[in-house]
Amino acid sequence: MPITTIPISPDRLLLDPNNYRFHDLDSYKKVNPRRYGEPSVQAKTLSILHSTDKFDLQALKDSIVTNGFVPLEQIVVEEYDTDANGKRYLVVEGNRRVAAIKSLLDEYVRAVVTISEETLATLRDLPVSELTGTVDERRVFRQTLMAIRHVAGTREWGAYQQAKLIEELYEQEDRDFGQVAQRIGIRSREAARRFRAIKALHQMEQDEEFGEYAVPRLYAFFNEAIAVPTVRDWIGWSDQTNLAENDEARRAFYELVVSRPAENGEYLPAKIQDIRQVRKLKNIVNKTYARTVLLDSDRAFEDAEKAANESPTEDSSSIVENALVQASHALNQPGIDAWLNPTLRGKELLTRLVTIVDKIRTLMEH
Repeated sequence: MPITTIPISPDRLLLDPNNYRFHDLDSYKKVNPRRYGEPSVQAKTLSILHSTDKFDLQALKDSIVTNGFVPLEQIVVEEYDTDANGKRYLVVEGNRRVAAIKSLLDEYVRAVVTISEETLATLRDLPVSELTGTVDERRVFRQTLMAIRHVAGTREWGAYQQAKLIEELYEQEDRDFGQVAQRIGIRSREAARRFRAIKALHQMEQDEEFGEYAVPRLYAFFNEAIAVPTVRDWIGWSDQTNLAENDEARRAFYELVVSRPAENGEYLPAKIQDIRQVRKLKNIVNKTYARTVLLDSDRAFEDAEKAANESPTEDSSSIVENALVQASHALNQPGIDAWLNPTLRGKELLTRLVTIVDKIRTLMEH
């Protein structure tokens, strides 16, 4: 199939109103190919790309303003017609990129956006690949191209690898999520969330007890946990230190998401198996009894869900009772040898606990 690389001005490129991206939109109506070049049809096509959230045109525009147009992936076109100003070409592949460039150039002319001369130079004449050959040859090539690009698909990095790059960009540049987002074409809030999730995983890597279980697969669990305000508050997440500062809750979360060997040599499955369960924690961790059930190694995750659903609110007396149940359960966990030979830190914590219990007992006696 003959392909020729030529420079084309964006105003000579026509967006495809029947782009496969549009077919699942409620507003989509098939357009007669003979009408592609009409200004109203082009304006509507550009509007759809702009107004539909899943296309995220603004993030792509921000990236282009920051980096210029980087033609790592070719824009593919074929000749459509000739008007008073010369040939026009229909975009076969790269409609989203062309729409972003057209929009940016229009905003620049209207003084809505500032674009450097260096960046403008990359936008005025775009290197595109023109399909030539017979009608049938072009049709077969278009179908093959769509299959390779959008069915078999370009292999993207996984979420963990993406987060590692975001971390590197944030820490090596100006520690500005807005700038990082513009560099890579995502939203600033999403860049911040992924950065915090990778930091949470790094914190687990440094944990003396759980560090060996901190594998990249767990990144998805942290990404969800950081996104849920109730869970974030439970583990004491700090955006200043990028650490979970409630050590007890943090390690409890680790317990929930890792599989560890049992005494018989078999592995105990993690109580939380997928990210949907992480999302459900928002209804569990803020209820004392439900949280107690969640952290009980002999109870299933579904038991904690049921407990949360059965106690939508808790009065002060039930909170106290459940706290005592939880404390008693925790104190029964260590073996007698552990209690006879506590560490220095263990002695300090036990002294603090005894002090609290003595204060409560004194208050009760009065």
